[in-house]
Amino acid sequence: MHSLRPALLAVLVTLTACQTPAAPPAPPSATAAVSQPRPVATAVQAERVRLAWADAGVLTPFRVSTAGPGGATLISLVYDTLTWKDETGIIPWLATRWTIGPDATTYTFSIAPNVVWHDGRPLTAADVAFTFDTYRQTPYRWMTTEMVARAEATSPSEVTIILKRPFAAFLEDIAGVAPIIPKHVWESVTDPRTYDGPNATIGSGPFVLAEYRPTEGSYRLTANRRYFRGEVVVGEFQSLNIPTDTRLAALQQGRIDLINSADASIVDILRGDARLAIYESDPLSIVRLAVNTERAPLNRREVRQAIMYAIDRATIAEVVTKGAPVVGSAGVIPPSSPWYNPEVRHYPYDPEAARALLRGEQLTIELLADPSYREPELMAPMLQAVGITLVIKRADSATRTALLREGNFQLAEVQHIGVGGDPDFLRRWYAGEEANDFAQGSIFTNAEFDQLAREAAATVDVQQRRAIVNRIQALLAEELPTIVLYHRRFYWAYDRTVFAPVTTWGGLMNGIPFPHNKLAFLRRG
Repeated sequence: MHSLRPALLAVLVTLTACQTPAAPPAPPSATAAVSQPRPVATAVQAERVRLAWADAGVLTPFRVSTAGPGGATLISLVYDTLTWKDETGIIPWLATRWTIGPDATTYTFSIAPNVVWHDGRPLTAADVAFTFDTYRQTPYRWMTTEMVARAEATSPSEVTIILKRPFAAFLEDIAGVAPIIPKHVWESVTDPRTYDGPNATIGSGPFVLAEYRPTEGSYRLTANRRYFRGEVVVGEFQSLNIPTDTRLAALQQGRIDLINSADASIVDILRGDARLAIYESDPLSIVRLAVNTERAPLNRREVRQAIMYAIDRATIAEVVTKGAPVVGSAGVIPPSSPWYNPEVRHYPYDPEAARALLRGEQLTIELLADPSYREPELMAPMLQAVGITLVIKRADSATRTALLREGNFQLAEVQHIGVGGDPDFLRRWYAGEEANDFAQGSIFTNAEFDQLAREAAATVDVQQRRAIVNRIQALLAEELPTIVLYHRRFYWAYDRTVFAPVTTWGGLMNGIPFPHNKLAFLRRG
């Protein structure tokens, strides 16, 4: 969600009227505009920062992995977007200002001066127009831009993007997510999905990709000394493929500088450490059961509701995360979001209510889950107590993703990010537009939901849109095409001598609760 919305008349949008995540949206100013982001916490100057993560594929928008947000986050360090986000909201980035047409389908962006690609060529509005036209043919893997009809460079410093229809999330989910690519590199490329030339990863971002080792799944990025947004104070950023169970030891031994965990016990482990600190993210990661509503017996609403009542979600969250539970809303949007509707139907732990819905029927349901997930064993006896036998089917990530995309499952546990930003993610799930491999499996055919989702996407008035999003949540809470177990916080352990985390409003880009926002590497203030 963002605080900037087009009015019914063409307006010049303020780039400073943003708010904290818990505040309601505010209308834009009619005249104010700025050309620089607001300063945030001071970055730490360091020779290098080493992140523990997994292989994210080749760092082009057409080849990066969609197995989680790691690739999209690395892309954001190498490439830039028209807008960006800091801890208070949407801010200018490649675009210094923008205007929105009266029908909310025309966006005109002024491009920052003196921006150069990593090879020294100037970045102009022609690159921006080329980018969006290219994505119409070969999409950016992390986020669809299908609502863009065309883009036109009206001068070297001004580009107009025309949408097929109004899209309320455009400034956050498209302008703030789609990486701008150099026309002089890609205009002669026949198939961007296979191109691997030496210039394939040229961007304009704060870091230059110096090395990718696919056999190791590791990356080395070096500082862009000509970065237009200011001095990059970290000489090198590395993403190293380190097994999850050895990351804490690697951090304590000084072989890595930044790791994350969903296990709150890491806070106590590192308490009092003079060098290492903990950054606790907002609970923008979701642990949920994707429901195949087209397969019996889950095609019956009363069965889905019985499952919701039968599971002690707070206890499961506490046992697995070892922290204070953030039980999920039946309406899916997390309680920390300004789009959250507290009036939706609630499902307390109530086995008797579950039994009443099932009326003595005995059911067997197969649950698809990752081998590492602990929730299935905790849920099984709870469901058994109300007459549901849970058959747990374990599958690795690639197999599980394929089965989820195919709809070849009954019930599946999924864990992923992306629920902290604009609420259009709900439409994307059920429209089949979600790119994140870990968020697949949303199957729900419902005419009312489809209509509401389309209305919410196209409604640019914040208060009108809020009312629609509230209705969507109420509908989801009744129908339960997804059963939210809980929301997770990430506990990022880091070496405070080389890194200072940045909190991003609503999560990086489209809801990624990571602290290595590119602002964390820039001298500012």
